[in-house]
Amino acid sequence: MRVAWNINSKSLLSALAGLLLFFNFFVLLSCAEVEEMGDVKWSFAVYSDNRGSNPTHRAILRSIARIKPDVILNLGDIVFHSKDYGTMDSFRKDVEESYGKFDDFLRIFYPSIGGHEERYYNQAKYPPKGKEPDNEAGRRFYDEVKLKERVAEFNDEYGDYYFSHKGLHFIMLYRSDEWEFRDGQVNWLKSILKKTGDEPVIITGHAGLWFYPLSANQKEIVKLMREHKVDIALAADIHDYYADTAGNMMMFRSGSAGWGDEIFIKFDVTDKGFIIRTFEPDGVTLFTRCKDADGNTMPPYWIKKFGEPGQKMPY
Repeated sequence: MRVAWNINSKSLLSALAGLLLFFNFFVLLSCAEVEEMGDVKWSFAVYSDNRGSNPTHRAILRSIARIKPDVILNLGDIVFHSKDYGTMDSFRKDVEESYGKFDDFLRIFYPSIGGHEERYYNQAKYPPKGKEPDNEAGRRFYDEVKLKERVAEFNDEYGDYYFSHKGLHFIMLYRSDEWEFRDGQVNWLKSILKKTGDEPVIITGHAGLWFYPLSANQKEIVKLMREHKVDIALAADIHDYYADTAGNMMMFRSGSAGWGDEIFIKFDVTDKGFIIRTFEPDGVTLFTRCKDADGNTMPPYWIKKFGEPGQKMPY
């Protein structure tokens, strides 16, 4: 028995050594790919669906404050019809307690509009028939955060807007989860994309599936995105984390800062592309608790060169 155990032990050790060599090679290769991206120049953070004030939102804000991003994107449902925790004052209180001065926060804060913004300003859990989406109600949030004075272009008819930062272009589409993109939005997007040239573009919208088109205008928007080599499409609404790549474009859903997949996404920007990590609210632990349709962990760590497909990274 002892001889057999020795033989099996040697075989086992040999197999383990082979696995270790393979793992080390894989890690070294991955490190080399990250190093090839170059030095991080700046960062932006993405989160959503905090619905006013809650402990997860405050934890995420503390983590974002430590990161010191240049830009913060919140993809909608920022306030809520509840007067107990969903008010604009509740949101402001979270920011001041966990991030810092509200005015400093607003200088780098760019929101998308969700249905709860519209319901909040209509003061109705469910808006009157024919009143959702209600651009006039939802866009009142923009006034509260002094948005128009900080953007390059604003679509006054629909509420879409555009700004750029350090060679990266951001286009925020007014929500489309319970209504269709209008012809005017498609034409506005065409005019904005002409201005971006060959520089990288990120497009956001609140609706969870807006980048998987069904209608004619949705298909036209996605076609425009592919023609102009948009790098990143961001969505929210469903409260889950999602990441996928289609050709040279990546799509993400930003979970929720309170209910569902509690996460935020950090995008480090280099001269060559993005280093992308999805974190738990602590800002340290990568988020690995979401499964794809096949039961595999939704990757929390990616790199993406401008104009090229995203690559999953080991974590």
